[in-house]
Amino acid sequence: MDFRVFSTQLLENKRRMEAAILNITDEIALLEESKVSVKTSAPGGAPISGTGANRYEDRLIKLICLCDELKQRRRNIEINLACIERGMQPLSDYERDLLNGFYVFGGKNAAERMMSKHHKERSSIYRDKDKALTHFTQALYGPDIISGKITPSEAFAQPQ
Repeated sequence: MDFRVFSTQLLENKRRMEAAILNITDEIALLEESKVSVKTSAPGGAPISGTGANRYEDRLIKLICLCDELKQRRRNIEINLACIERGMQPLSDYERDLLNGFYVFGGKNAAERMMSKHHKERSSIYRDKDKALTHFTQALYGPDIISGKITPSEAFAQPQ
């Protein structure tokens, strides 16, 4: 298993995760507001005949569950974004720029943009990009992952 694939996916999804954080935060605020503004004629009323349930309570439970689910999603995205930032810290500015240019912002002409920006040949840019991705992956998962000293199952094994 090549952990560079995981690293690549993280980088490619970075911008979507940043947008999702903002959207999820807004959605949570709307749901929190909805929890206190649920309209009912009798919030403590008896169950509605026929269904055996109180619509107010059902609606409130659904809002609470949805809000909790969104908070968990937001937390997972925040963790992923923090991992990306920590993985980028040990890299040089040039390596960060290559990873951002190829994976985060990408596009069809990423290589050409990097070639003109850094005044290097295509093969040199791709070689440097691969090195930068390896360094990023090692910063995320540890240096032993890529060198083959430990297997992925050992990396994620639970301590006993």
